[in-house]
Amino acid sequence: MVEAPALGAICHETRRLVDADWAGIGLIVDESHVVIASSGGRVGRYERARSITAHAILTPDQVLFAPDVLVDQRFGGNPFIRVGLIRFFVAAPVLDDHGYPLGALCASSRTPRAQVDPDGIERLRFLAT
Repeated sequence: MVEAPALGAICHETRRLVDADWAGIGLIVDESHVVIASSGGRVGRYERARSITAHAILTPDQVLFAPDVLVDQRFGGNPFIRVGLIRFFVAAPVLDDHGYPLGALCASSRTPRAQVDPDGIERLRFLAT
C-alpha cells in the first residue's frame, strides 16, 4: 500500500482525537475499499459492498457518525461488525479539488459511543482535507 509517514500521522492523530481503537484512510476504487494508511490495524483491499466508508462518500458534505453500528440498518452485512471489531464508526469524506469524494478518514472502536465532541468532529473534517 502507501508508505507515507504523513498519512500515518494523520491516522494516529485521528485515533487519538476520538479515542478510537483504529483509524485509517480508505479510498473507494471501483468495487473495492482500499485502506492506504492505518493506525491500530491493517492496510489492504476490501470488498466495497461491505465497506462502511462507502456510505461516508454518499454525503460528501457531512461527517458520518454511527454511534452503534449494530443498530444501524446500513451496515448489517459487514463482517467486521459481525465479529465484534466495530461498534462505533465516524468518517470524514476525503474530497478531490472539485469536491468529488475519493474516500474517507475513518475511526472505529469496539465499544459504542453516545456522542463525539463537536470540536473533534470539526477537527476530523479538517484532517480529511
